[in-house]
Amino acid sequence: MRRSVSKGNQTMHRFDAKRLRKLEQENGLLKLLYTDLLQKFSSMKDGLVRSARVC
Repeated sequence: MRRSVSKGNQTMHRFDAKRLRKLEQENGLLKLLYTDLLQKFSSMKDGLVRSARVC
């Protein structure tokens, strides 16, 4: 009986480790997307500021 509980814990730890790796990977992708959007909005803002100065 005790052995099955231990085996269940090992399975759960493996599942948690896989889930953690997946979440870390998704987090990395979100950081890249955020950085890309930040750069795009920054360049859009710069373009608008330059356009406003011309007027």
